[in-house]
Amino acid sequence: MSLSSSDWFSHNGIECSRVNASGSRFPRHLHDEYVICANLSGREEIWLDGKVKEAFAGQVTIYNPSAIQSSQFSQDTVSFVSIHLPQSTLSQLLGNTAAPALREGVFNDARLFQAICRFDAVARQGDETLLEQQLLWLCGELLDDSASLQQGDVQIIHQVKQFLRDHLNEKPQLEVLAQLAGISKYHLVRRFTQLTGLPPLQYHMQLRLHRARELLRQRVHPLDAALQLGFYDQSHFINAFRKVMGTTPHHYAQQIALPQNKFPVA
Repeated sequence: MSLSSSDWFSHNGIECSRVNASGSRFPRHLHDEYVICANLSGREEIWLDGKVKEAFAGQVTIYNPSAIQSSQFSQDTVSFVSIHLPQSTLSQLLGNTAAPALREGVFNDARLFQAICRFDAVARQGDETLLEQQLLWLCGELLDDSASLQQGDVQIIHQVKQFLRDHLNEKPQLEVLAQLAGISKYHLVRRFTQLTGLPPLQYHMQLRLHRARELLRQRVHPLDAALQLGFYDQSHFINAFRKVMGTTPHHYAQQIALPQNKFPVA
């Protein structure tokens, strides 16, 4: 029997950790905040409001503040990301209204699952702007404002996308993008992600990396390409390029320069 928490992170009252458990249990308990989990592996048996449910890998569990719940973990290792979100966070997003009651229990929700895992990953990178965006994305999925897009949203997001294309050499700020769009940062991230499939900062990074590839094809040195696109941290540029292109900028440039094109270029 084992139960452990690792990679613990705390920021502005929000706590995030990875929990690993095997053959152990959480007795009945409650929390002051929302608890949102993405189940990565194993099987968890949950008691909530007198009902027993099972949670498996790929599913999401949500508990409202003060909800009484308990968990029994299978002998196979159970692993999940757990985020403890203060009521004040959602209250502020909704204009300082009363904290809402979320849907509660076990769900198949691929978008929310992705948002939880992405927040967990970004939480440890130390980028305040990116972390804020991921929090807005996560809250948008939690609140599930999936009503049809407002008339004019497509044009607004088109303007934001054009602004991002015109400013590839600088890091955009959510405040600036929200002002350009004339909407709140929360609605900007939510609407932009709905229409494009990516939050605005990740979308901007994709544009920068594809421009970097164009420059490398034009025989621009990787260092010069990085500087042209505002990457003053070379390791950041290399890691970002590798993650999207599957190779380093230097190796990509070398392969492009070969007389025989043995390197597949999408």
